[in-house]
Amino acid sequence: MESKSIEIYKKLDNAYPERIAFIEQDDPFRFLSTVILSASSTDREAMKAEQALHERLPLPRDIAEADISLIESLIKSAGLFKNKARSIKALAEVYVERGMIPETIEELTRIPGIGVKTANCYLVDILKRPGVIVDTHFARVVFRLGLTSTDDRDKVYKEIRQKFDSALWSRLSMTANLHGRVYCKARKPLCSECFLSSICPSRASFDK
Repeated sequence: MESKSIEIYKKLDNAYPERIAFIEQDDPFRFLSTVILSASSTDREAMKAEQALHERLPLPRDIAEADISLIESLIKSAGLFKNKARSIKALAEVYVERGMIPETIEELTRIPGIGVKTANCYLVDILKRPGVIVDTHFARVVFRLGLTSTDDRDKVYKEIRQKFDSALWSRLSMTANLHGRVYCKARKPLCSECFLSSICPSRASFDK
């Protein structure tokens, strides 16, 4: 591994809390439902929509047996509610059939609406296994820091997995994501305040 890559990793690791949680939910089904709801939405809106869903349909079986239009109405505030309703209902049906949520990326991504990012969220947060979570914030940060050659999410996922040892994937996923929310913002990154600015290859482009 390049010395600069590990230097960036260590600086991020030292700067942020040991526990970083963007979705406060320990129940596996509710957590995964919230991640599905968070697509093109804020974590806060996703959690509010999941809470509304849970209050009306508290068990996975209730969701599996519910009319899709009811699920849509309960999660409408999170946006893209038709697709998300189908995904959550499909997840509930799998849960009811198996009595559990699948525990591999391959099985998780067979469920409609669950992609690699969502599956890795589940692996990292619930199963406590190594995973690379590539969302908008993460892809932007690792690209700007020169850890990847592109901000294309699929390529970022592959490059980070190749560059870093699997033991570092989860921590890097969380710290880089948080860094994107705190300092490395999409439109106006706070380069003058950022503790990585001295080694960031992108700073010059924002100083103009």
